Amino acid sequence: MNKSIRVSYGGQNVKVADFLVNRLLPNEYCGKVGPFVFLDHLYPTVQKSQATNQLRGLNAHPHRGIATLTYVLSGSLQHFDSRGHQGTVDEGGAHWMKAGNGIIHEEGTTREFQRNGGVLHAMQFWINLPSVNKKEDPEYVALAPHDIPEVQLPNNAGSLKVLLGKSGEVISPVKTFLNEFNFHVKLNPKSSFSYNTKPDLEYAVFVPDGEIHINDEVTGKSHLLILSNDSATIHLYNPGIVEVHAFIFGGSEYTEPVVTEGPFVMNSCREIIQAYDDFLEGKYGTITTNANK
Repeated sequence: MNKSIRVSYGGQNVKVADFLVNRLLPNEYCGKVGPFVFLDHLYPTVQKSQATNQLRGLNAHPHRGIATLTYVLSGSLQHFDSRGHQGTVDEGGAHWMKAGNGIIHEEGTTREFQRNGGVLHAMQFWINLPSVNKKEDPEYVALAPHDIPEVQLPNNAGSLKVLLGKSGEVISPVKTFLNEFNFHVKLNPKSSFSYNTKPDLEYAVFVPDGEIHINDEVTGKSHLLILSNDSATIHLYNPGIVEVHAFIFGGSEYTEPVVTEGPFVMNSCREIIQAYDDFLEGKYGTITTNANK
């Protein structure tokens, strides 16, 4: 039996720095899926060759109380933050950052990508941390494509990359807190794949481009499906003649209070006020960069 679809949502355009993105989570129908409270999709956008500029903090911003996962489908993005972390990832790689008790970060294209131009296509997820982990120091990991485990699907249907969590015996190297998972499924033409779910976890599927059948519903082109909580199957079918992509993500239900204000996700209004106070008092540090790429 296939899971029923609880919410089907196409997102809403917002401007983030210089980019137009599709905001899919939270939305008017659903505020979270497991511990995931945010999903922005940077549409595939052609970037022309241009004079190079190092990130200078103009788009830097703070976070507290969450972990972020930025996954690059095409192009190249670099990361700088106020705890001294720096990293660059290309197509198929990811930036993972635990904001914990407070950090300032900035992400943007590398100088090499600016020189050469190309298609930039990415997405960012926010994972709401349990209250105890919101008090921890920040962490950062740059994941190259070879750092992310990938398995081949049966019947030459495609592949599955484990960005977060585990699938069977395959485990991501990234820390998790509430059984969160995020799988990048690449489905070959005229191929299908069924994923067996667990009754104690929440599930959603995001399709960034192309079209795919999910539990008999045709969806795609930056669309989010939030599924019912029953124990059943997620069935994906690609009727087309080119490879398509889908992201299956979710985790355990987040049962603590959730209060979101701007870049902060905490458990009370008092904690939100404290997050702003600490940021304004400079307790998150400052960013220094020395990128040469």
